[in-house]
Amino acid sequence: MILKAQVVPFYSASNDKYGYKNVKGEVVIVPKYDLAYPVEEGMAAFRQDGKYGYVDKNGKEIVSPKYDQTWKFIGGYAAVSLGGKIGFIDQKGKVVVPLIYENGYNYHGACCYKGMAHVKMNGKWKVIRINSGQ
Repeated sequence: MILKAQVVPFYSASNDKYGYKNVKGEVVIVPKYDLAYPVEEGMAAFRQDGKYGYVDKNGKEIVSPKYDQTWKFIGGYAAVSLGGKIGFIDQKGKVVVPLIYENGYNYHGACCYKGMAHVKMNGKWKVIRINSGQ
C-alpha cells in the first residue's frame, strides 16, 4: 500500500533548521530539526540535537528523538540504532525487535515485505521474523 505524503520537509535559512509543510504549503512543524527526511510508508525520520526520531505523514511526532541512527520504513518496520545495537520498531514507535543486534536491515530483496529482516549477532548473519523477533 502506497501512502501519499501529506507533509514534506523544508529548510529555513533564517535558523538553519528543517521543518515540515503540508501539501497546501502551510507550516505544520516549524523549523527545529537539524535534518528532516521525506515521508516513506507514512513516516519520516528527523534529527534533532544529534538524535533521531519520526513524524507521521500528518506531521505528528510519533517517536521522540532518542535513537543514534534510523532507517526508512519498509514493510511497516524500520531499523533503529542506540548504543551501537540495532533493533526494529513499528509505525507506532513500539520496539518489535529488541536492540540487541550488531547489525541489521530490512531492505534486502522482498523479505522485508514478508515481515523479515537480516540481523547479525556474534559475527553471524541470520534472517528473523520482525513481528516475533526470532
